[in-house]
Amino acid sequence: MRRMRTIIHFPDMFRLLRAAPKVALCVLVLFLCDAPQAWSHPHSFVNCTISFVMDETGLVGCRQRWVLDVMTSVAVLDAISSDHDAVLSKKEQTAIADMTTTSLRDYHYFTVIRANGLSVPVTKITDFSSTLEENQLIYEFLVPCRIKADPEKSQDVKVAVYDASFYTFIMLATGNQEMIDPSLDPEFANRQAPARPEDYKRFAKAVGVSKFKGTIDVQGATKALNIVTRVEDAAEMAYFHKQIIPQAAVLTFGPK
Repeated sequence: MRRMRTIIHFPDMFRLLRAAPKVALCVLVLFLCDAPQAWSHPHSFVNCTISFVMDETGLVGCRQRWVLDVMTSVAVLDAISSDHDAVLSKKEQTAIADMTTTSLRDYHYFTVIRANGLSVPVTKITDFSSTLEENQLIYEFLVPCRIKADPEKSQDVKVAVYDASFYTFIMLATGNQEMIDPSLDPEFANRQAPARPEDYKRFAKAVGVSKFKGTIDVQGATKALNIVTRVEDAAEMAYFHKQIIPQAAVLTFGPK
C-alpha cells in the first residue's frame, strides 16, 4: 500500500482494459508517467469492512476485510506474480502476506484502537488471507485485541482504520459496497501536484465521499455478554491536517 516502483506488463493491462477500461486506462497513464513521483493525495483506495470477534470472556480482536482498488491490485500483483494469471497460487498468497505484514507493520496496519479512552498498541495481524476477484485483491485478517469483560461495568472499544498520511484512502464499507471512482477527482492523474492540506476537501467533493450507514457485525460467542455496536465520528482521531475525521466502529460489552 506504500509507494513502490513497479513495471506494468502490457498483456495484463490489456486484460484489465477489457474488464475495467476507465480505471485501467488511469493505471496505464499513471505508471507510464512514473507513478512514484508525488501527486495530489490520495493515490490508493480501500473499502474496509470491520467486525468484532468475541469469546465467552470478552473481545478477541477486530476482523477486517480490505477490497483494494484495481490500480493498487495491479501494482501488488506485478510485484509478486510470475505467471500473471487470474488465480493466486499458494506461493503468491505467501508473498502477498509477507509483503503486507512487513510494509504495514510500522504503520500499525492503519488501525487505531482505543479501549475505555486509552490507546491500545497494534503490533501484528493474524489469520491473513488474500483472494483475487474481478481484478481486485481482497485481504482478510484479524487484529488481535484481547480485552476481558469486567463483571462490574461495560467495556468500550473504538476502532478506526485510516492512513494518517492520506496516501491511501480507506473507507468504512459494507461487504458488497461499490468503491468510489477516484478518476472523478480532477487532480487524480496530476503528478505535478504535491500533497496539500486542501486535498481532502477537493477529493471528497469530487468523488462523493459519504458516511457509512451500515451495521457492525459481531462474530463468535455473542450470547455470553451484553453486546452493542455502533458507528460514530472519531474527532479525537482527526488526521491529515486535522481535516479528516474518520468513522470508527464502536463495541460496548459487559455482563448480562
